Amino acid sequence: MASASDTRPDEHVRASHRRGLRARLGEVPKPLALILFVAATLSLAWDVASPSLEGPDEAKHFAYVQYLAETGHLPRVLTEAEPEVAPGSTEEQVTVNSLGLRPAITNRHVRPAWSSVDLNLLHEAERSMAHGSRTNGGSGNPLAKNPPLYYALMTIPYRAFVWLPLLKRVFLMRLLNVLFYLATIVFAWLLAGELFGAVRWKQALTAGVVALEPQMAFLSVTINPDNLLIALTTGFLLASVRLIKRGPSPWRVLAASLFAAAASLTHGRGLVTLPVLAVVLVVTWIRHRPAARGTLVLAAAGVAPVGAAFLFYALFGKATGSGSLYGGQVSELNSRAAGGRVFSVGQFASTIWNFYFEPIVKTPKSIGPKWGWRQVFIEGFYSSFGSGNVSFPKSVVAVLRALTLLGLAALVAAIVACWQQVRRAWPYVLVALSLLVTSLVFLHYVNYRAVLSRGAGHLFIGRYLLPMIALFGIAITFTAGSLPRRLGPMFGAAILGCAVLLCFTGLFVSVFRFYA
Repeated sequence: MASASDTRPDEHVRASHRRGLRARLGEVPKPLALILFVAATLSLAWDVASPSLEGPDEAKHFAYVQYLAETGHLPRVLTEAEPEVAPGSTEEQVTVNSLGLRPAITNRHVRPAWSSVDLNLLHEAERSMAHGSRTNGGSGNPLAKNPPLYYALMTIPYRAFVWLPLLKRVFLMRLLNVLFYLATIVFAWLLAGELFGAVRWKQALTAGVVALEPQMAFLSVTINPDNLLIALTTGFLLASVRLIKRGPSPWRVLAASLFAAAASLTHGRGLVTLPVLAVVLVVTWIRHRPAARGTLVLAAAGVAPVGAAFLFYALFGKATGSGSLYGGQVSELNSRAAGGRVFSVGQFASTIWNFYFEPIVKTPKSIGPKWGWRQVFIEGFYSSFGSGNVSFPKSVVAVLRALTLLGLAALVAAIVACWQQVRRAWPYVLVALSLLVTSLVFLHYVNYRAVLSRGAGHLFIGRYLLPMIALFGIAITFTAGSLPRRLGPMFGAAILGCAVLLCFTGLFVSVFRFYA
């Protein structure tokens, strides 16, 4: 038998481990812990308030996850020549049809069927479904063009709760997105710390703006790869700033490159991080000037994860019967459009001009339906809940438009007032501008190509701006920081208070839309 003296060292080790764990947990700043708690509560409220499969293209995203989880294969990409049909499995179609979820997407006046009679009919239909009703949904999914990283991650909760009925499975699968939402908030907090120093109110304001952006909170409980893309892009910004600030090392370069590679494996819009990564590496080299051998090592560390990601994507797609990368979308962006129409620089520039400045001067070369910054940067960015058919009242949208323009003017004034500080921070400003400009040009180009090929626009929508949500928070915090010392925190508190009201308003209009 071991004596007390023999066991005492083990007890000391365990006690030391417990103290270390408590210390690490205690390192989480209280403002950040509070913001994370509020964000998690907000996500749970949205999960309850948002009907299953009613998010933007959520039924199609779920069909992708289900087919991958059940068969281990990627779904087939729907070609342009094929008529679009519901891609879901028999199980999904039975649920959607029994509860009237599809009509509720297309008709603002239709409510989902939630009566006990409807649910009993659904349960009876579920019990009578034949074998294979979950595996037959991989034919012709228009979202099969998306890369598989997000969907592969979502198969984890799907398989964990595969024994549950579909509605409960979807409810629990949605909760995985909360982790991406919380990660985005933490990345924003750390990014503010790198840029503004350990000034708690500035970090809290940046993270709070990210957490309480209404569209961001709503999207966090929707089965949609945008959730992972937002987290990865924010993490990429953090890794890029740390690389530039602290100097090049293989691990820091790998971190930035891994975030960019993962973003590219999450969605086609994640490709915008690759040119930004090149800018980050060049700025890092200019600022720190490593030796020739170190430059080669760092270049290899930057390229290797991206190359490995695309190789994995190609091999996985080939092994599972998929076609080219991103469903051929990359090559389509450079191909001749239907009717022989080709890309025109002048026409493209006119389309962008009219998007922003049509109320002032409209150019005649623009094509496509009327679609401007109000629909994208105001209505779509702040609201557009459900499948895009639920938004704030017009009066709220008008106030948001006025406040956004006022905030933009205040940002310009802050830049002028703090110009020397901005000049010293040129590497970080350049990275932020490269992400902003690259993303906007990419979205405008994709939208323009859609008009050329199909005559349809509106592929540039508000939630596509959310991967840059950290820049939104940083801009607000920088503006607040330019104010006199006592006014800055007060201004930040007012911003967060308004954001809380917007979140509650968004929840209210969604509950009223679907359940009243």
